[in-house]
Parts: sequence; C-alpha cells; structure tokens
Amino acid sequence: MGDFWAQAFRELKADRFRTRLSLLGVAVGIFSIVAALTLVDALQKSIREGFSVYGGDLLFIDRMPLEPDLDEAGHFRWWDYALRPEVSWREFRYLEEQGGGAFSELAFARYGAERVGVAGAWRLLVPGALAEGRGFTERELRDGAPVMLAGSGVEARKGVPLHPGDALWIEGVRYEVIGIFARVGMNTVSTVDVDQVRLVPERTMKEGAERCSILLADADEAAVRALMQACRRLGPGQRDDFSLNRLSYLLDEMTSIFKLLARLGWMIGLFSLLVGGFGIANMLYVSVEERRPQIGICRALGARRRVIVRQFLGEAAALSLLGGLAGTALVQALLWIMRLLLNARSAGTGAADLLPLFLPLHAVLSGLAAALIIGLLFGVSPARRASLLPPAEAIKK
Repeated sequence: MGDFWAQAFRELKADRFRTRLSLLGVAVGIFSIVAALTLVDALQKSIREGFSVYGGDLLFIDRMPLEPDLDEAGHFRWWDYALRPEVSWREFRYLEEQGGGAFSELAFARYGAERVGVAGAWRLLVPGALAEGRGFTERELRDGAPVMLAGSGVEARKGVPLHPGDALWIEGVRYEVIGIFARVGMNTVSTVDVDQVRLVPERTMKEGAERCSILLADADEAAVRALMQACRRLGPGQRDDFSLNRLSYLLDEMTSIFKLLARLGWMIGLFSLLVGGFGIANMLYVSVEERRPQIGICRALGARRRVIVRQFLGEAAALSLLGGLAGTALVQALLWIMRLLLNARSAGTGAADLLPLFLPLHAVLSGLAAALIIGLLFGVSPARRASLLPPAEAIKK
C-alpha cells in the first residue's frame, strides 16, 4: 500500500503545473465547505451556551412579538403593535398575586437609558454570579432602596473600577453599590450587557423608560395568557393587546438560519469542487496519453486492468485529498488570524469568547470526504480508458 501511494505522488510531482491548477479548484471548494461548517458550528455553540445560562426557556410578556403575527393578507401590521399599552407594574403585581402554579418565578424589568429597574426574581434578568458583595434582598426590591448591582465593566470614574460600598449618581439619585457581577463577556442571547449593567430596584426609577417587560420561568403559556386577559379585561372575542415571547423561538429561528448558511456553503463548495474535478479528469486524461507506452508495457507484462484502474484512481484520490488538506489548512490559518485580531481588540472584555473559533472535527472530515468522492468520481473515466488501451497499440506510440 505504501508503494501504491508513493507511486501516485511521484506521478503528480512529474507535472507540477497541472497538479497545482487541479489542487487550486479542490482547495477552494473545501475551503468554502469547511469554513461554512465551522462558522455554523461556532454560532450554534455560542447561541446554545447563551441559552443554557438561563437554565430553561424563559417567557417574556412584551408589547411587541418576536414572531411576526401576520394578518389574513400576509402583512405585518406593526402600527397595531405600536398602539398597544406598555406592560405595567400593576400587571406584574396581578400575576404575582394571582399566578398560583402558572410559573415558578417572575420578574418585572424596566429598561432605561442608564440603568435597568427590576422587581421580583432579579436573577431571571441577570443570571450570572456575583464576584463581590451581595444581591438584593426582598425588602430592598419592595421598598425601592437606593442600592445597585453593577457589571464588572462599570467604572466609578474613568479608569477606576467599582467596588461594593462605592456610590453612583444617576438622574439625581445616589445609589450604593452592593454587588459586582462576575465578568462574562459578550452573550449572544442575554437580555442586557451584564458587564455594563446597572441593576436597581424598579421603584427607584422615574416613569420614563424605553420599555418594560415581565419575565417568567417554567411558565404555562395558556395560564399566563388567561391571567393577562383577565387583568386587561379582554373579552373572549377580543384580540390580545400583549405578546408572549419565548427564547426558544429565537433558537428555532437561528437554527433555520444556520442550516441555510450550511447549505449555501455546501453549494458554493460543491460548485468549486466540480471545477476542481474537471481539472483532475483533464489532468489524468493528458497523463494517460503521455504514459501510453508505460501502460502498454505493464499490460504486456501481465498487469491486469484493475491494477491500471487502481493506479489512476490512486492519483485522483491523492490529488483530491491534497486539495482538501490545503483548503482545511487555509481555514485553520484564517481562524488563527481572526482569534489574534479578536484578542487584540477585546483587551479583556470577553468579546473574543463570543464565537468559539475552532475547527470542528466533523467539518474537516466532511470536507475531506467530499474531496475524496469528487476525486474518485472524476478519476473513474480516465482510469477506465487507461485500462482498456490495447497493449500492442499503446507500446507503438
């Protein structure tokens, strides 16, 4: 077997120009396939890790839906949603009092320009661990105490990090910092930027806010919908003026996008592989013509046709695998450069961890398998032609 592959590589080295042209087509195709699969794998891993932080599927009560609710004509009537009332503190209190077993925990969040006000189970909003200090007490949340949990990236003043016991002034209110969240870096599904968050009791905020929402854990969607309809006094035939959104919808939508990206990468890669396959076939046809005397002598000495076929298929396989390895090496080099750039720019912010830029084994194996199949498919015809050459006529050439 070693002699077989050694002979195949010797024949490829004999005509380096044609070998390099054929390698280029295969390498570009494998680069497209492996790069697409690597990107999809990195995005999926990042998204799943982001969802796993919450420990389950959260239900959000918001004014706007994540999933477009189209009318009978297929139009998204965004103006109807813009006229909906904002989710309110009164509704949060109603769910808290009347919820029963419809959910395990709930929280109210008011998103402002400089801080996020929260009531209830505040860890639904920021599930990360605290690096310093302590969390909110129920009394602080209920009474609206001027205390704050801050992200690790929030500074007391430029260049000076915050610590428990420090104070921050926001909109005329002095907040005492009681806890600092551990640095988590960027998160693809987080509702807030944890490293820059300023989390305060909801009752310390003024009325103005960008939006409000209610978060529920382990929620029965039908029961929560019924409670909201009762709270807003909606009749059986009336359309809901609120939206129930689940994080799982985002995961499903992103999964479909990832599959589309993978298919696109395969399409581009296979097109390039076909070009490389034609290059392999053309190279082998030329090689057959140039080596007719050699093939004739082998046949005259008793070499069987399958030996000739195997020899040329070995050359096609070796050429395609070399192209596959070259394409994979290009992807690895690109990932290495991207990691260096991200590490240089992130400077400890955690942005480099947003995408796990590593070459997955299944992407490498898929790319090499595709390259090998293309090489063998396009090597069959010239190999068969070489095996069918009459020994006498081949020697005369």
